[in-house]
Parts: sequence; structure tokens; C-alpha cells
Amino acid sequence: MSSQLIQRQSYLTHEEYFALEQSEDQRYEYHAGEVFAMAGGTESHALISMNIGAALVNALRGKPCRVYGADMKLYVRDFDKFCYPDVQVLCEKGIRHGLYVENPVLVVEVLSDSTESYDRGRKFEQYRSIESLQYYLLVDQCRKHVELYKRKSSQRWLLTEPQDCMVLSGLDISLEVDEIYRQMGFSTADNIPSRDVIGKQTIE
Repeated sequence: MSSQLIQRQSYLTHEEYFALEQSEDQRYEYHAGEVFAMAGGTESHALISMNIGAALVNALRGKPCRVYGADMKLYVRDFDKFCYPDVQVLCEKGIRHGLYVENPVLVVEVLSDSTESYDRGRKFEQYRSIESLQYYLLVDQCRKHVELYKRKSSQRWLLTEPQDCMVLSGLDISLEVDEIYRQMGFSTADNIPSRDVIGKQTIE
């Protein structure tokens, strides 16, 4: 979902930010005192997000993990940032604070034209600072195409583009790509080889 900076005379504290959301019944992203109004998503975006959440709930049943949708804030401590991932999973290292959570093992973002560059760039940089994060999944809502980043070290992530099934070995689960796009009716995406990602550089 897209966001727009709200101009204010002074930077907000966390408490002021929480109060703002509650008083206006509006979701905002927060970054080091600045707040950004969140725009609504499309029907496709909502359907894909729900499909992913449902698939994860089923796959993780009986495991010490919780699945959250786009109404739960994530706090990225190193950047003093509160944001709303489309889907996130917390397991043993997860921290729950009531209004927000920390330390997910998986974060999912459904791409849109207005947020794609941010989700791939600056936002991924911020997410990479979360030591517990093992997987970052980007999902195209305009075609059947997913990109799964797996942490290999503090500076190295492996990018794969699964066509049929993605295996999350750290969670001991797998997800069917067709299930993510259930009721969307997309054709099968082209087969693209995987590649390594080190920091902000891509190694072919």
C-alpha cells in the first residue's frame, strides 16, 4: 500500500503516534518521528494477502508461531520505524507489545505500482536489520510471480523465484504458489534462475 507524508510542526513520539492512529482511526507508518498516511489497497491485493495468511496459518498449525495480517504494526528498532507488512510471522524470537510486534521470521509484501521500488529498496534495507528475519517474500499482484529472499548471513541473501512451491526449511513448511494466487486466474510465470544478493548488490 502507498503512503503520503503528513506535514506536522514537530516530530511525534511513539505515544503521540499511537494516539494519532486511535483518534483518527487511520493507519500511519512512522519513521523517526515522521508519519505517513497509508492508502487503501486493491481487491487483488486484499485477496492475495488473505490467501497467503490462510496458507501460512494452515502450514504452521501446531508450531510455536503466529501469523499477522496488515492490521498489525511491526517495529523496526534500528530505524525507529513502525510499518504494516501485508503478512508477517512471529515464532520463538518474536516479541508482542499489544499495539505492535518485533522480530518476525518472515515478512511478506504484495507489490503495487506505487510501492514496488520502496519494497525492493529502502524497505528491504530496513527489514534486513531485523536479526530474526529469515525470509522476505515479494508477491506480484498483476501476474503469477513471487520472489523469495532467504537469509544466508548478515550480509548475504539468496533470491529464488519459485514457480510451483516454495520451501521454508527454517519453518519446516512449504507453500504452493497456486494457493497464493487462488481465484486470481493468472498464467504460470516464466522460469527465471535464482541468484545471490549481497547487501544491495546482485551477483549473477
